[in-house]
Amino acid sequence: MFKIANQVLDAYDDTQRLHLRKLAQLNPKIYMMTSDEHTKLHDDDFALSVITKKAAKLNKYPINNHDNTWLSNQYFQETHYRLPKLAAQVAAYHIKKACERFNITVLPAVEGLAKEASSNVFYEPDIPAAAKVERTVSPDLSKFAKVQEIGDNETFAKYAFATQGHVKLAVRYFEEFCDKMPVEYRHKYAAAIQRRAGELGMGKQGGRVAKYASDIYSAHVDAHIRSRMSLLDVADPSLKTALEKVAATKATSTPVDFAKLLHQFDKHAKLDKYYGGYLMNPYEASFAIQVNPNAQPLYKSASHGSLTPDMISQVATQKYAKIKEYFGQSVADTLKKEGAPVFESLPNDAKEIIAGIADGTL
Repeated sequence: MFKIANQVLDAYDDTQRLHLRKLAQLNPKIYMMTSDEHTKLHDDDFALSVITKKAAKLNKYPINNHDNTWLSNQYFQETHYRLPKLAAQVAAYHIKKACERFNITVLPAVEGLAKEASSNVFYEPDIPAAAKVERTVSPDLSKFAKVQEIGDNETFAKYAFATQGHVKLAVRYFEEFCDKMPVEYRHKYAAAIQRRAGELGMGKQGGRVAKYASDIYSAHVDAHIRSRMSLLDVADPSLKTALEKVAATKATSTPVDFAKLLHQFDKHAKLDKYYGGYLMNPYEASFAIQVNPNAQPLYKSASHGSLTPDMISQVATQKYAKIKEYFGQSVADTLKKEGAPVFESLPNDAKEIIAGIADGTL
């Protein structure tokens, strides 16, 4: 778990305004305090007051008025996974109470994590061992018993995918439900589809199946490695060394072996909690989606459709000044120089903003 002091949690940590720009569109009249106003607030004006291991005090998620409560409600929805579970429960409870006080709709993360707390104070030294506070997911494989059997048993897979029609049905099923499967079984199931499609003369399957089972590396693996490096705890240099060793195996490993090794590292470093948010899981990060190697990949954003590498290069050049205004010169220069690999490695909020700049809505 990262130290709380190093995290962007609320609107006043968000100095690059990655999430704030998007929220400004939802509520353009929202008022942001000045730094002087922020420092004058009392500890009780925040949903979370953290006493760090060095006895410093960090106040997060201001809830002293309607606008700050609205902002904290929105930011907690995006950043709660960066907190230890106990701290998240404390913050959620006080944000929820403030939302009720100011008649603000409580967002799902706040509602789901809120646990009654008599105080907003959280003592960081009292955090249990890291493994006990990390957010982990124990998938219920009973809901995907057939997926598990197909993934683990080639004979059963041939029986389940008896004809080309069965393979096509399996592809459609995977496209719709793969996000609900455990990550490693997404790969196993997709690999079974690819194997059986080859046996039936259908050739390699594209789309999401290819993103979980392919013999072609994604062009952007290095960008995904850099994203992982940025999340590692600087206090543990051994993790950086281990990730560098994993990255070095790419030259001599198949994409499948590399993705499995990267998955093992993610679980060891507890980075798997970021899947679907800041990080792309190792299979999607490692495999190329195109069956045709000359086809341009698409980079999707939730609200603004898809961008090709050419579109990303174009916006990075033509809208350089605006990107610099949002993210600073370093990000703007790197995006202009490297294009799609840098775009793919950015957090989802940043991708949304750049996509909005590209289509003219920002």
